[in-house]
Amino acid sequence: MKKFIALLLIISLILPFDSDSAEAARKRSRRKKSSAKTQTQTQEQTQSQSQQEESQTQTQNQNQNQEQSQPPKIKDGIRKKTSSDPELNKEYQIGYRAASQIEEKWPLTSDPAITSRLEMILNRLEPYMQRRIQWDVKLVKTEAMNAFCLPGGYIFFTTGIIDALTTDSEIAAVMAHEMIHADRKHSLRMAAESQKVNLAALAVMILGGGAIAPIVLAQVAQVAITSGYTMELEKEADRLGLDALIRSGYSPTGMITLFEKFMSEEYRQPLVEYGIYMNHPDSPQRLAAAVKTLHDRKINIERKYPLGLLRTAINQTGNKLSLTVDKTPVVTGVNNPESKAALERIKTSLDKYLQLELAPYDLHLVNGALYIGNNFTAGIIPGMTQPEEIRKNLLKAINLARAKHPTSKFFK
Repeated sequence: MKKFIALLLIISLILPFDSDSAEAARKRSRRKKSSAKTQTQTQEQTQSQSQQEESQTQTQNQNQNQEQSQPPKIKDGIRKKTSSDPELNKEYQIGYRAASQIEEKWPLTSDPAITSRLEMILNRLEPYMQRRIQWDVKLVKTEAMNAFCLPGGYIFFTTGIIDALTTDSEIAAVMAHEMIHADRKHSLRMAAESQKVNLAALAVMILGGGAIAPIVLAQVAQVAITSGYTMELEKEADRLGLDALIRSGYSPTGMITLFEKFMSEEYRQPLVEYGIYMNHPDSPQRLAAAVKTLHDRKINIERKYPLGLLRTAINQTGNKLSLTVDKTPVVTGVNNPESKAALERIKTSLDKYLQLELAPYDLHLVNGALYIGNNFTAGIIPGMTQPEEIRKNLLKAINLARAKHPTSKFFK
């Protein structure tokens, strides 16, 4: 289905140029008929037509002068960008042409909350790109799970993929990956290689307006939309995207959980293809590479943050206080200052040390007190849940959280 949608879009990128040629042919035919007819018309009709044409020409000249005096227009929500760098300016022109065609075929949504969220993430990632590109991010209204970036920094997310992602770290993992593709000119490089030309010649082919222009433009768009990159370029986007995640302060585990989510979805629906990570036979190797990178950099894999799981809360009900983990009761006690202070200390410890990757033996008792690893978590407090029971409740909460993300191999 994904390839079919992409094919329809790619055809639509070509058809406008063909329809222009057909329109030109129809105009030539009408001019011939008009010429034959004017030979039989009276001198008065001829003069009237000449005056009308002159009036139309004056109107067109006035419109052109107005356009030249105005700043670049935003066509259908797609910003037309310019740069003093000639090469980057050509990328902007190529991306603008493709983005404008995409918007004509795929409905955009202007959900302010989602758009603001995407722009905030974009602003955090942008300083860690190699080139200073004017980035734009748009939201496409479709259940299809996809995201892609065209040359010149035109980023598109679908509402389908936003719904599938839990936290900003996962969204940032997708965005960083796609930004790297544009930052390193991946789709342009692939199109140039296919046409056996360099990047400068490719830009001339697309922007020159010849018969080959719509075909090459469609090829560039196809690579971006369907993620038709070579595995080498995908690995580069993974590696540099992961580095951008780390440097921008997002949880790098977001890229791990992202791979795992798409792999899980593929197991349930093996015929579904996803644009950003469509090469599923290689996804396990790419996941393994990301895991290795984090291990080599001595960065702990902590899935609870990008998945939004194992969240703690202290609740008050009448004269009772309770500490929950993902709404699972873990500790209860009488509502008094001593119990509240104890619950706050336990909550702080759980927020820091409780992870999905813990093995059961990592939660252990020492002289009646509960430890997570080597970290004291809860002692014996009169009127409150005892440490042994707290341990059982925590293991239950962890297992419930893991069930929401079944693809992960938590102990590796």
